[in-house]
Amino acid sequence: MYPPFLLPLHRPNSPPPPCHHAQFVHNGGLGSSHALWWPPSQDNMDPDILLYFLPGNPGLVDFYIPFLSGLYDRYSSSNLAIVGRGHLGHCPQIQDNPRHHSEESLTIQIQTSLEVLDAISTFYAKTRIVVIGHSVGAWLALQALEKRPKAILAVFLLFPTLSNIASTPNGRLLTPFFSPLGRQVLSSLAGLAKYLPESLLAFFFSHWPKQQLGVLREFISSPQSVHASLSMAHEEMKTIQDLDQALIEQHSNKLFFFYAETDGWVGKEKANFLSRFDPNNQSTNVTHGPVDVPHAFCINHSDLLAHHCHEWLFYLEKQIGSDAP
Repeated sequence: MYPPFLLPLHRPNSPPPPCHHAQFVHNGGLGSSHALWWPPSQDNMDPDILLYFLPGNPGLVDFYIPFLSGLYDRYSSSNLAIVGRGHLGHCPQIQDNPRHHSEESLTIQIQTSLEVLDAISTFYAKTRIVVIGHSVGAWLALQALEKRPKAILAVFLLFPTLSNIASTPNGRLLTPFFSPLGRQVLSSLAGLAKYLPESLLAFFFSHWPKQQLGVLREFISSPQSVHASLSMAHEEMKTIQDLDQALIEQHSNKLFFFYAETDGWVGKEKANFLSRFDPNNQSTNVTHGPVDVPHAFCINHSDLLAHHCHEWLFYLEKQIGSDAP
């Protein structure tokens, strides 16, 4: 059921089959990261295509189960498998990392996400790999493409935060909370969140489905997870600055973008990017979402994004077929 690079992870609230909880044990004493696994849709065969998903921040892949399940269920033309990898230190159920939270930063997330990619491409040597990244996960996906270009068929970038994130509306507003003091205060308060009545959380997040509310409650009740997420956000503000134009131009044929009409984590950087990548607004690799689709699409708009990613996969499949001898 599981490939050798993933170990089963038993949790009380299991996702619907065929999705399974798993963990990836990292080298160098870094501990484990949470993973979700959808096995090949055709039993006893290596997948033709494997989707490797990287979440935003907080890096909780449980938020994306409806999206990834919807995509898995839609895609029937080829034998498909999916690995969703959560960010190290963000999962409340996996707190075995002996290092200090400050080391669960963006640099460590790049290293560990590449480690998972290498394991996938080694075991499934003939499988085509498509990396999907949401928000900062899109930036991480680009780092993977830069370092492992031959291993990756394509990259789907959903609501991508690729440059100058600290100067976006949300970046300017929330940066103080990512400071050492802000991280300490918020992670300390997280210890009290488990005492919040479920009805109160449901009142403030009334439009959230029950499953997503459960993921949120587990996260905000874990001081270690909150601290790790805020530490990573602090690194994002410092590290994600100038757009890597050369990387995007070099691999433009592999890149597919989905942008929201309005996105507080992208801001004017969207216009700056599109003026370089798609100056005539004619690229079929760029999708502009409806006005009501938010940056946090995984809460209520998973079906829409699953549809768009399915269309991109179908396009890639046709391209692969046309390139065959």
